[in-house]
Amino acid sequence: MVLTVTVKERVWSATFVIGGSAMLNLSGKTAFIFGVASEDSIAWAICKMLAESGVTLYLGYQKRFRSRIFQLKDKLPQIAGFYPLDVANDATTKEFYDAFSAENPGKKADIMIHAIGFAPRTCFDRPILFVEDQDINTAMTISANSLQRCLKFGLPYLNPNSSTITLTYAASNRYVPSYGIMSMAKAALECWTRELACHLGPEGHRVNAISSGPIRTIAASGIPGFENILDHVEQNAPLRRNVNQDDVAGATLWLASPLSSGVTGQCIYVDAGYSITMVPETIMNN
Repeated sequence: MVLTVTVKERVWSATFVIGGSAMLNLSGKTAFIFGVASEDSIAWAICKMLAESGVTLYLGYQKRFRSRIFQLKDKLPQIAGFYPLDVANDATTKEFYDAFSAENPGKKADIMIHAIGFAPRTCFDRPILFVEDQDINTAMTISANSLQRCLKFGLPYLNPNSSTITLTYAASNRYVPSYGIMSMAKAALECWTRELACHLGPEGHRVNAISSGPIRTIAASGIPGFENILDHVEQNAPLRRNVNQDDVAGATLWLASPLSSGVTGQCIYVDAGYSITMVPETIMNN
């Protein structure tokens, strides 16, 4: 079945496979992907699903992950380019777009994936009351403010009716042991999502967030007690399982497509339903 959707004078074609796994056809679209760190990162799963749907990819990577990115790039022929990206300040963020523009004059993207998050180890090694200002500022700059920075310099390189998707976590609005400063950073990121959606909406650009359940990644491995969190969610989420990278990638594909053309400024939960619970089911076992 082929569904054609017109969004503000632009025609998109979406193809669905009946009886198998559903896949949108976004051939001809281009995406900026920020945040691939390894093969198990959520951003890489998003890359694979967008590539499967026909999207051309341009990756921004941290220099410390350069060797990993080079190993991954040949696994997806849809990766047309990759450039260093350091979102810590304006100048190093702008370098990505300058490099992209130099190699692709006049080219623009339709999709931006912001899968960036970082806090110094010291943020997790001590009580939150005693985390240093510098470490707090680093976490907020990289994990939250970078969305604004990526869009500020990226807007000239985005086509009309673009879709930007960022990744957050439920600790933004509830307490999660050991998550600490990253809870504040995710809360700020969700606020940036709403503010930017309202600012860019009149021009047709959409900005949304996906709040994922806990997933085993390099970033998550640094959170004390993470395995216990996984076990708890699996036992108490309505679907009785944890989500994985592909679950998040599927929701991202929908938000990147014209099927979500009326959705902006939202936080979409992909967490096996855990966010709807208050009292855990396992309490009845005591």
